[in-house]
Amino acid sequence: MEDIRAVCPRLYVIIKVRIVRNIVSLLLGLMLVGGGVALAQCPVSVAVGGDGPRTKTEMNIGVGGVYTMLQSPSPDVMLKPNLGYHGNVQLALVFGKTVGIQTEVCYSGGSVDVKLRDMDFERTVRTTTIDMPVFLSLRLLNIVRLNVGPQFTVMNRAEYSIEGETYFFGPLYPTFNLAAGLGIKLLGNLMLEARYVYPLGLGSNQFMGHEFETLSSRITAGLTLVF
Repeated sequence: MEDIRAVCPRLYVIIKVRIVRNIVSLLLGLMLVGGGVALAQCPVSVAVGGDGPRTKTEMNIGVGGVYTMLQSPSPDVMLKPNLGYHGNVQLALVFGKTVGIQTEVCYSGGSVDVKLRDMDFERTVRTTTIDMPVFLSLRLLNIVRLNVGPQFTVMNRAEYSIEGETYFFGPLYPTFNLAAGLGIKLLGNLMLEARYVYPLGLGSNQFMGHEFETLSSRITAGLTLVF
């Protein structure tokens, strides 16, 4: 693998993405099977009285920061991501006390400093992203939440300007991603959440005539208010 990386960096990135994609697909399948077993043991019904199993909905609002880790085999372009921000609205359907299905709309913004290696030229690329994940959510001990599932990037706008003219950098994130998150309840309805997002594909970008591909994973962390 090291020889392939040295001879053909682009081929190395593609092989790495395919290997990781197969692994995470297997893990996701196992999680979904486990969730199906849990759902089979937890009837989907609303209890009229007593302590029987019930189905309930949750709506949460969160804010936080996001950091993008970029890998690119391009020998001509240097990428330096900056800390960004995000806000989301979550909606969950919870079966009983431990299993739920959660989705959300997440808006995030950020920037990447892009520089050409062979000349003193640098620009800041501004990014705007809308993501919609669909999670299998496990609630443990009433204070811990584990989320895993696909995350769809439905909009990703990245652009920079030169002398007042706007140029498109191309999407940093592919449409299909895999996300896993951990949430821990703090005081009352306040929860601390962290998430890792892995891309199931490469981004196709261009900067000052240079075309290249990027592999962009993300880490997010923030506070969520649970209703």
